Amino acid sequence: MRDFTARAKRWLDNGYGACHLAERRWANDLKERLYHLQNESYLLSCWVIMPRHCHAVTRPFDGHVLEDLLGAMKGVSARHINNALDETGPLWEEESYDRIIRDEEHLWRVIQYTGRNRRLAGLQHKEQWRR
Repeated sequence: MRDFTARAKRWLDNGYGACHLAERRWANDLKERLYHLQNESYLLSCWVIMPRHCHAVTRPFDGHVLEDLLGAMKGVSARHINNALDETGPLWEEESYDRIIRDEEHLWRVIQYTGRNRRLAGLQHKEQWRR
């Protein structure tokens, strides 16, 4: 299972499939979605937008469900991209890969990984892609 996960991660990082988020306008649109309800529905700690996916470290506030928040972000960004490209169908994977942060050390590792992600994938560092 670990080999498959590593291989799938390399495929994503190497840009297999549609890479809509490699275009600045779609990355900026997703960035707007990430900040839309920041400090209202969730705390957004850090994020990075990759060509095919996004990593975000968030904590929903009481009364808000992570899956609902992610679904809204993904839904709006997919609708914008599909409408502009005159396409239909899903843009995002149905299931997100989320983790519960167990302690401060785990949080630190996740934040470090998020910050290194574009460089690890061999992508150029651009400020608009990460916080």
